[in-house]
Amino acid sequence: MSTPRLGRVLGLAAAALAMVLFALLHVLVRRLSPVADTISDYALAPDGWIFDTAVLVLAAGSVCLLGPLLWRRQTAVPPATACYAGWCLGLVILTVFPRDPVGAPNTMTGEIHKWASVIALLGLPLGALLTARRRCGPGVRVVAGTATFCLVALVPFVSAYLTSSPLKAYLGLIERAVALGEVVLLLLLGTIRLGLRAATDPTTAGSTPGASQPVGEPIRRLVGPAPDHTGRAPGTEGSTYLRPVDHPAHAGDGVGADREPA
Repeated sequence: MSTPRLGRVLGLAAAALAMVLFALLHVLVRRLSPVADTISDYALAPDGWIFDTAVLVLAAGSVCLLGPLLWRRQTAVPPATACYAGWCLGLVILTVFPRDPVGAPNTMTGEIHKWASVIALLGLPLGALLTARRRCGPGVRVVAGTATFCLVALVPFVSAYLTSSPLKAYLGLIERAVALGEVVLLLLLGTIRLGLRAATDPTTAGSTPGASQPVGEPIRRLVGPAPDHTGRAPGTEGSTYLRPVDHPAHAGDGVGADREPA
């Protein structure tokens, strides 16, 4: 099995395992509301280690799925690389710095967790849009559409997460919609990336199909080769496309000059 295919399999398996662990948390911890409480609140429960494990497994799977998009020089986009790094590192940081309990005073640990979560949730869809701009193919619209949905859904979530908002009572539900969309986006980037081919710059195209042709090539094909006045057989080397109409006279050919009488 090739290295990219192995990485894809490992990434998909890690993402699937993370989803199973998140679902298990919702079954084990009944005192939290999926509508009002965020997913990070599960880290404060007695079974919080499951949350940390799920997030770290998802981060590892993201490296496996997103890595091939960044290792190819012709398709790598530095801003997209930074966005994907923000997604992966943000997931790791939010497990190291847990969220403040609801109603407790704000702490530095809670602030780091809050902004790491925002950076992670913003990084993946922004990176996907930047990657889609450099690609062409049937999968681009699916990736761009999913990334756009995540960004649009992030607006009410961030407003309710960072500030007081009427949507605060639905914060958990909005976050779960965003998280689900981002996991789907991650899977799309990891599975259909082979269907996205790098767009070719016409100015750098070579002999590949659709590459730009030398100036005069269409005319040469239309009118055929230029007439040869040198006496060489057609198709031999030395004939050029454009020749001067007047040619210098050569001794004995009687062209271009008056010959002296014998």
